[in-house]
Amino acid sequence: MKIIQIIFTGGTIAMRTNDAGMLVPAVSGEELVTSIPALQKIANIKTNQFANIPSAQVSPRLMWALRNEIINYLSNDEISGVVVVHGTDTMEETAFFLDGSLSNAQLSNKPVVLTGAMRSNDQLSADGMANLLAATRVAAAERSRGRGVMVVMNDEIHSARYVKKMDTSCVQTFQSPQHMPIGSMTHSSDDSGVRFITPPRRFTPVLNVSRETCELPRVDIISMYAGADAALFNASIAAGAQAVVVQGVGASSVNLEMYTAIESAIAQGVAVVIASRSPLGMCAPVYGYKGGGKTLAALGAAFAHDLPAHKARLYAQLLLGGQPAHAPSAVLAGFAQLTDEQADWA
Repeated sequence: MKIIQIIFTGGTIAMRTNDAGMLVPAVSGEELVTSIPALQKIANIKTNQFANIPSAQVSPRLMWALRNEIINYLSNDEISGVVVVHGTDTMEETAFFLDGSLSNAQLSNKPVVLTGAMRSNDQLSADGMANLLAATRVAAAERSRGRGVMVVMNDEIHSARYVKKMDTSCVQTFQSPQHMPIGSMTHSSDDSGVRFITPPRRFTPVLNVSRETCELPRVDIISMYAGADAALFNASIAAGAQAVVVQGVGASSVNLEMYTAIESAIAQGVAVVIASRSPLGMCAPVYGYKGGGKTLAALGAAFAHDLPAHKARLYAQLLLGGQPAHAPSAVLAGFAQLTDEQADWA
């Protein structure tokens, strides 16, 4: 029987309501595994209580430590896959960070699957146990190999690049709105009920990052909105940001104040990435007026393509990890990899 390593980091799946009526971390990973006897029919389960925190407290430093933990497990020939139990608020960020930084060699052709819960462990309609069971099935399935990092929630399998949390509370919150899930759970006994609709591939261009890197550079997100000025943008530069992700409006636009700040920042060697606050569509240079995408591209700004600002920030951090002295060029070249070829499902 295969061995699956489950790493517990906390989240709603490990919470219960205390005597004061507060929802707090209260359940260990071992307790969760013991409460799901069906797990033992899928694989021999190994557990690691890596953390027990709400995912709002997860930082890139913790993501990096988790990444190294995963590399250690995947280097063990006896382990067939890894499941990471994670809070849902930043699950898509951790999944994307791992997918962009774990090389094929480090993955050893083994799946890494993130899962969690939208409802606490003590609710009558708790979804955590079903999600953990499904994620373990995916991690143990031969068809999961070669797909990098995935998110499994509500019986759907999503790529780390495209998955988004779309609702604050419903169980079907995780979706890939510009594409579709790459697979789902079925009632078939074939390959433990795991069905994929795409061939094995990775959708996130993998970056060559050092395993030892832990202190990732500061990268901030600044939102564009009607009437925005450059005060927060300039404060970010003053605080030492090596890159700034600007969450522009529409396809990629900013106002004149923000345009001037971006021009100055790039001239100083600070990388600027343009993302969009719109939940759907691509972020690309379209308009030619000052502050439009084409004029930002002429300044040397990079474009986040399909990535939301929070994923673009992590990608910029990974790009800058080993080469901060060439921030604009490194980030520009890195984001150029996010082409439509990665979005091609064929």
